[in-house]
Amino acid sequence: MSIIKKVKNTEEYRKKLESLPQSTRNSKIDAVNKFQKYCKVNHNSTADEICKELLILKKQNEEEYTDTLYDVLQEWITEYSKKLNPNSIKIIFSNIRAYLYYFGIKTDVQDIKQLLSFPRPRKEEKYPLKHEDLRRIIDDQVRNPVRKALYLACSSSGMRMGEAVQIKKSDLEFKERIQINIRPEYTKTQAGRSVFISKECQQVLETYLDDLNEDDAIFYRGNYRNPKSRVSSEDIRLYEAVIRLGLDMKYSSNGRHKITSHNFRAFFFTQAVRKHGENYAHKLTGHGGYLIQYDRMTDDEKLKMYIELEPELVVFDTSKQKLEIEKLKMQQDESMKEMKEEMESMKVQLAKQGMEILDKLRREEKLE
Repeated sequence: MSIIKKVKNTEEYRKKLESLPQSTRNSKIDAVNKFQKYCKVNHNSTADEICKELLILKKQNEEEYTDTLYDVLQEWITEYSKKLNPNSIKIIFSNIRAYLYYFGIKTDVQDIKQLLSFPRPRKEEKYPLKHEDLRRIIDDQVRNPVRKALYLACSSSGMRMGEAVQIKKSDLEFKERIQINIRPEYTKTQAGRSVFISKECQQVLETYLDDLNEDDAIFYRGNYRNPKSRVSSEDIRLYEAVIRLGLDMKYSSNGRHKITSHNFRAFFFTQAVRKHGENYAHKLTGHGGYLIQYDRMTDDEKLKMYIELEPELVVFDTSKQKLEIEKLKMQQDESMKEMKEEMESMKVQLAKQGMEILDKLRREEKLE
C-alpha cells in the first residue's frame, strides 16, 4: 500500500481555504499576499522558497533556525507597522502563522511574546451613535426607502450589514413584530439565528415589500451578487451621507470615520445591554457562547423581551409615542381581562355560597 503525499505550496494552500466562509478566506489570502510581497521585495525570493530554506535550516541547526525565523517575522512586522494600524498587524500576523504552520513551520506563543515586538495600538473612546445622529442619517435617505429600511433594520435588530444585505423575503416571519430568520450561510460565524425588527422599520419595509418575489433581497437594491461587494457599495453610500450631514468626524489615532455601518449594530448592542444585560445583547448580535437559556425560550418569550426593548431603539418621536400608546392599551387590556376573571370568579363563589345556603336550609327542613 502506498501513501500519496502532496507537495505543499502556496497554490495548494489557497485550494485548502476554499471550504472556508468568504470573509475568512479573503482575510487569510490577503495575509499570504502581503507575506509573499515582503519576501519578494526584502529577500528577492518567494514565500515557498523561504519556507523550504527554513525547514532545511531546522534540520541542520535548531537554534539558528529559531533566530532566523523570528528575525524574518520581526522584519515583516516592522515594515508593515508603517503601513497598517496595530490591530490589523495582529490579525494579519495570526493568519501568517497559520500559513507557515501549513508548511510545517510552527511558532510558539511564548516565543512570540519574548522574541517579537508589536506596535501598541492607541486606544480612543469609541463614538456612541446618538438617536439624533441616527435620525438625521435615516432622514437623509427619504428618497431611498430600501436603504432607509436597511439602516433601521441594522439599528433595531443588531444584524451585521453583511447579513442584512443578504436577507430575502422568504426569510421573514410575520408576527406581532417581523422576525428575520438569518441563515447560517449569511453569517460571519456560520451560525444561524433569529432577530426582530422594529415596527418603525416594518412600516418602511411595507411600502415596497409586496412588489418583491420570495427570493429577492429586501434590504438591498443593486447589481452586485457578492455580499462583500454589496457591503462595500453600502459603506460608500453611508460615507457620502455622513459627509453631507457634517457627521464625518474622524479618530485621530487612525484617521477612520467615527460613524460607519458598524455603529448601527453597536447602537442596538448598547440599548440591549442597558435593558436586558450583556448576555442578551451578545446573543442577539450573533456572538457565540452567550445566554444558552435564551435559546430555550419560546418564540413568544423572545418576542416579549424584544417588545420591552423596542422603545429604546426607535428613532422618531412619533414612533415612540405610538409604542407607548400600544403599551398602555396592552396594559389596559390586561387589566380588563384580570377584572373580568375576578368577576367571573366572584360569580362562581357567590353561586357556590348560595347553593350551600339552600342545602343547609333543606337539611334543617326550613325550605320545602
